[in-house]
Amino acid sequence: MKRRRTILLSGILLLLLPAPACLAQSDSALLLQHANVIDVTSGNIQRDVTVCIEQGKIVSVGGRATKKPKARVIDLKGAYVMPGLIDAHVHVANGMGVKPETALSHLQYFLQHGITSVRDAAGDASVLQQVQKKIRSGEAKGADVYYAAFMAGPWYFNRGMDLRKEPYTAWEQCVQPGVNLDSIMKAAKGCGATGVKLYHSIDSSYLPEVVKAAKRHQLKVWGHAMMYAARPVQVAQAGVEVLSHAYMLAWISPDDSLIGVATRRRNRPMSKETADSLLSAVDVTAFCNAMKANNAILDATLCISDQEDDYAFSLLKKVHACGVKVCAGTDQIVDLKRPFPRLLDELSYYVNRCGFTPLEALRSATLIAAEAIGQEQNIGTVVPGKKADLLVLSGNPLTDIANLKKQVMVIQGGKLQ
Repeated sequence: MKRRRTILLSGILLLLLPAPACLAQSDSALLLQHANVIDVTSGNIQRDVTVCIEQGKIVSVGGRATKKPKARVIDLKGAYVMPGLIDAHVHVANGMGVKPETALSHLQYFLQHGITSVRDAAGDASVLQQVQKKIRSGEAKGADVYYAAFMAGPWYFNRGMDLRKEPYTAWEQCVQPGVNLDSIMKAAKGCGATGVKLYHSIDSSYLPEVVKAAKRHQLKVWGHAMMYAARPVQVAQAGVEVLSHAYMLAWISPDDSLIGVATRRRNRPMSKETADSLLSAVDVTAFCNAMKANNAILDATLCISDQEDDYAFSLLKKVHACGVKVCAGTDQIVDLKRPFPRLLDELSYYVNRCGFTPLEALRSATLIAAEAIGQEQNIGTVVPGKKADLLVLSGNPLTDIANLKKQVMVIQGGKLQ
């Protein structure tokens, strides 16, 4: 990958020239000239413009500027500039005993491939906090990570997967009626979590109480679309902000026999007849209405569904057609040998199988993903005042989503990576 990027960069003129008027005299100043800047909000392209960056932030996007000393100037020669990608569902510190250097290698892989931020949907927060600190201080390179504290009901911990037995940690807690939710949320906040992940065996009558407690402590509220008792419509109505897994929307169906087939076989092919029966039994109207009424986001994670099955893809297509916001997450453990991260596959599925336009797919991995992690004011679009997390491409992703593979350079916090 490094050799490939070196070849691509050889076609770009890098010169030390005076800085433009939009920049102060600073060694941290960066000027991207002759750029085609993609507005992922409108779908418009600002052609042949200059992007001025200083102290890690975008200062201006516009025409040519008067020059002043000490800025690094890069002639992009018509390359496309878009926001850095965000994978809204990863796991880089899963399981017991994961080492910080392992988590960091995964975050470095993301950054090398244009993913400048990720949402880690529950892992060892002590490890995640370490690597987050190293990346944000500049001690190490890697995608910026926003992570969750994990919460589930007693059945999960007593009879389920049982990630960790008591005593619970600040980032892994059992929530049930009678516990001190404020104390639990303070502990989650104290370990650096951006949000909480509500996972399993949480009843619909209790779920709103947990959601309100998290929000009282300024924590984002993320969770599975099905919580084994709370179903997708109830999860959305309770105020959960990001609901994960399109395949779990099968639980909208009143036919539990079909649901059982779907959830047991989500990673294995099912017959066309079974898939058709499942889809015909799922009316997404109430779910879509609840999602839109609560401004909630669906984290689809198609990458974890069997690619020969259509039901998860078809469910996402239905929900997208209703106008529900979707953020792009993969729910994958990183394979460092892959030439490109699975996020690019996820976006390709959206366009080629779920009725998204390339622009809508880009939004799912930029501005909507930024909203999912509560960072829409800081990242996700190329506008003045935001952090300069940028991906530069030699091809236009608005005409072909596969052009996301034509990466020329990655900029994070105003620095070339």
